[in-house]
Amino acid sequence: MDRLVMLYGKILLTFLIGLCFTTSDANVHQISTPAQDTTMVALSASAVGTRIVFASDRDHCFYFNLYTMNGDGSDVRRVTQAITDDKSPAWSPDGQRIAFASDRTGNYEIYVVNDNGTGVMQLTSDPAFDWEPVWSPDGQRIAFTSNRDGNWEIYAMNTDGSNVMRLTNDVAYDWQPVWSPDGKHIAFTSDRDGRWEIYTLNLESGELKRLTHPPADGRDPAWSPDGTRLAFVSTRDRAWEIYVMEADGSKVKRLTHSTAINQSPSWSPDGTRIIYESNGEILSMAGDGSHVVNLTKNAATDFHPSCTANVRR
Repeated sequence: MDRLVMLYGKILLTFLIGLCFTTSDANVHQISTPAQDTTMVALSASAVGTRIVFASDRDHCFYFNLYTMNGDGSDVRRVTQAITDDKSPAWSPDGQRIAFASDRTGNYEIYVVNDNGTGVMQLTSDPAFDWEPVWSPDGQRIAFTSNRDGNWEIYAMNTDGSNVMRLTNDVAYDWQPVWSPDGKHIAFTSDRDGRWEIYTLNLESGELKRLTHPPADGRDPAWSPDGTRLAFVSTRDRAWEIYVMEADGSKVKRLTHSTAINQSPSWSPDGTRIIYESNGEILSMAGDGSHVVNLTKNAATDFHPSCTANVRR
């Protein structure tokens, strides 16, 4: 019963973060950061050619669709058009397709869509809750989170939905998978040791390693493009802040310093910037936490950013 309460509490938190805010709720989107971080600076060359996909309810309150924009926040384009909830988008490695979770059939399943909104294809069809898709570096597999076996675990499947394999097997809640750039590991979040912490799974040996440690929570892992570091979210300083650490869990450094809920980090393809969500906006900051830029500046709720360098126009 306690685990069920925790599960529904976590799902409720996810959806509360996605609630619609109107322009009268100005304080909701107020980003509180140090003065030196809010200086509007010209984004580096990394923004050129970078495309970000994210979820937003900007065109229909309480219903979320997918949008893309350039790395500097320009050229926003709507990708999906359904009166539904399309969330957790993730670019394919070639930047041509987007995997996402949607409840358009009445249950959350995994879908893929071309970057221009055409060719929507449903990959999973299970009474369970399937979400949080992420592509393997070679573009051949998609990992995702599901409770289809009665427990929240990490799975992987072919990009057509076939050959579904269970990767984790624990009574804990395993979620938020992300593939390492070399394809050999999956980092994920789990409460198997009593708190939300980040682990890596060696896909060849099955070896499991915990990277973060109590007493604080750790979640939302994101590999740097070169595989040497991970960005993540933690409450170790009593706020939802973004940190970076080495791939072995060492040299933890705090990047954000605000009263906002900072989460969902995603690296720019060249590794120089981190795109993330902060109180319903998509922000960009340098890899050391400086030069924060608000990319969306929208009264709606914008979240779940994912970056790619391979842009098709």
